[in-house]
Amino acid sequence: MNGDGGSDRRRLLGTLAAGAGVAAAGLAIWPLAAELAEPLGGQPAQDAPWLEVAGEKEVHDAPIRAVLRAAVRDGFFTTLQELGAVWLRRSGGVLVALSATCPHLGCGIGPDAKGGFTCPCHDSRFTADGKYVSGPSPRGMDPLPVRVEEGRVLVQALRFATGIRARRSI
Repeated sequence: MNGDGGSDRRRLLGTLAAGAGVAAAGLAIWPLAAELAEPLGGQPAQDAPWLEVAGEKEVHDAPIRAVLRAAVRDGFFTTLQELGAVWLRRSGGVLVALSATCPHLGCGIGPDAKGGFTCPCHDSRFTADGKYVSGPSPRGMDPLPVRVEEGRVLVQALRFATGIRARRSI
């Protein structure tokens, strides 16, 4: 063999190896890049699913907690994925849904002894209508769209950014 044929073969093998390396690096980085980019774009609010959470007759003036679960297809299987929780109550005869996620850092909000809500992580406090009372939370509880269909209460599973004053859907 002459020197030119060996050189061409080495150059071809080098190019193929470099291409394979770039492809492998891209496959390794792709999940990380997708995870980092998701909070920037997020799911548009109109695309968030409407989920059944309770029967209309179950909701009274006292708040009840409901878990938001959505069917997610993963390959061949469909499973229920928990997307968070919501507090439901009637206020002046109108159904109200408040996210059970604290706007401060995302901890779970629960009822307090005074008829309002509290976040046990950093002691943020809210009224029964979700208005801010005290603590480090930058805003009141996040309201969620709610509707009734055939006697069933549906809530739109919106998620909001935590730690900021403005209510921004993610």
